[in-house]
Amino acid sequence: MSKVVNQPVLVLADKHMRPSRFFWFNRWFYVSGLMDIWNEAGKWWDGEPEKTVYRVLCNKDTMFEIEFRRSERQWVLYKVYD
Repeated sequence: MSKVVNQPVLVLADKHMRPSRFFWFNRWFYVSGLMDIWNEAGKWWDGEPEKTVYRVLCNKDTMFEIEFRRSERQWVLYKVYD
């Protein structure tokens, strides 16, 4: 099951721009595994920016999707899997 969050978050990334941890709900989530990476064009007809999506595993049991929206230079926590 998953929940769409779609909120900006503070992300610390490594030199390859892969998230290593992020701050959400007053706590740090440390990335323990990078499950997948892909690029999406977004709904360009609605002005949605191009983005890179990272599916990450934190604390070895919770999966998240974090987006980096290039044109806005912004990180967004998009989805939480439970």
